[in-house]
Amino acid sequence: MFKGMFEHQIDDKNRLRIPSKFKKELTGEHGEKTYSFCRGMHRCICVMSDDVLDETISSISEEGISETSEASTLFFGSIFSAEEDAQGRVVLPAMLKKMAGIQKDIITLGRGKRLEIWAAERYYEYLEGIDYDSELKKLGI
Repeated sequence: MFKGMFEHQIDDKNRLRIPSKFKKELTGEHGEKTYSFCRGMHRCICVMSDDVLDETISSISEEGISETSEASTLFFGSIFSAEEDAQGRVVLPAMLKKMAGIQKDIITLGRGKRLEIWAAERYYEYLEGIDYDSELKKLGI
């Protein structure tokens, strides 16, 4: 389960390192690190192990996957497989980087079965609009 938050940056070639704390959760059934990027809500980028992505896709109803589903078009069209280089860096897909408004500073946030990557400025602006106390009460905390 992903939890916690890291502030870091992408480099000049649009590469990032998934924080080591999160890397072990992205390991597949046979020990390989297979994961994908896709568009998330609030213009963030989701990162999921391919096992979790496959579970997510399996849970979508056939009506949701139909050719008339705009959500299906948006979701499936935004999935990109991640490929790490020898140093453990991965290139952030240009389309997702642009959608998320990422320039340099990013936040990688654990959200249970997935990670979210946010442009740091956008993440902090999003937090400003949230009443933390009332949101915790909704969770029963």
